[in-house]
Order: sequence, then C-alpha cells, then structure tokens
Amino acid sequence: MRDFMPIVLIIIGVVLIIYNYRAIKREENTSNFSFENILNNNKEDVNDYKIELGIIRRDIAESLTELQQEIIEIKNELNILKNVEEVYENKAEIENNKNEYTESNDDNNVEESNIEINLDIDKEVISEINFSEIKKNIDSSKTESIKKLLLDGLTEEQICRELSISKGEVLLVKGLFKK
Repeated sequence: MRDFMPIVLIIIGVVLIIYNYRAIKREENTSNFSFENILNNNKEDVNDYKIELGIIRRDIAESLTELQQEIIEIKNELNILKNVEEVYENKAEIENNKNEYTESNDDNNVEESNIEINLDIDKEVISEINFSEIKKNIDSSKTESIKKLLLDGLTEEQICRELSISKGEVLLVKGLFKK
C-alpha cells in the first residue's frame, strides 16, 4: 500500500492539470470573462478617472490663480490707502493740526481793505514745495503726542492703538525721551 500511494497522487495531479488546461482554453473561447478583458476594461475606467481628475485639477488651479490675483489687487489697494493716510497717521494729529490752523487763523485776521491782490500771482506756478518742513512738523507732533501719552501712563500697545503707529516708533521715542 505504501508503494501505491505515490502513484495515486501523481495521477490526481495529472488529472488536475488537464482539467485546468481545458478550463483555460474554454475561457479563451468565451473571452467575455477573461482576466485580460477585465483588466483592459478597468484600465479604461482608470483613464476616465484620470481625465476627470485632470479637469478638476485645472479648475482648481484656475480658481487659485484668480484668488491670487484678487489678493494682489487688494494688497495694492491697501498700500494705496496706506500711502494716502501717511500725511495724517492718526486722529490726534488731525485734531492738533485743526487746532493749530484755527489758532493761526485767529492770529492772522487782517482787514480786507489792507489786502492787495496781484492777479499775476494766480498765473504763476509754485515750482518747489518744501516737504521736509512738513514732515518735520508731522514728526514733531507725533513725538509730542507719544510723550504726552507716556506721561499719562499708557502702555506701548495702548499708544500704538491710540495713535495708529507701530510699536517700534513708540519704543524709539520712549528711548529718546528717557535720555
């Protein structure tokens, strides 16, 4: 019986090989359900998904570039607004300048009969404007207002919020004020 067992196993193995060979041949003939056809169909589906993903990526990229352009436009507009506000950086300066203007107008009241008007002056163009003097006046009023708020006992952050200036400016004036 021991000699008979290996022969039975070999016969069963050969029968299984023949049976599977026939099944493979039948599968090739029916070809609708072959592994190769299923693989090709799935590849086509994957290609469709890749195309859809490509379209979605393109749409997202377009919307991102539009958002970036809008951000750049907003930054430019903000910079323009900041440049306009450089002349009067805070409310305190505007009020100080208004007070100075009204005081100077009160001091400079002149009777209309004493004023001589020269029509040629209207035709002339001012060729130079001394911006350095204007900037010095603005800087000195800012410095004075910072000193005043420091003496009132406000913190650097409170002064920054009150005058709409950077903390570096406050610290610089504070350092100069201590000297």
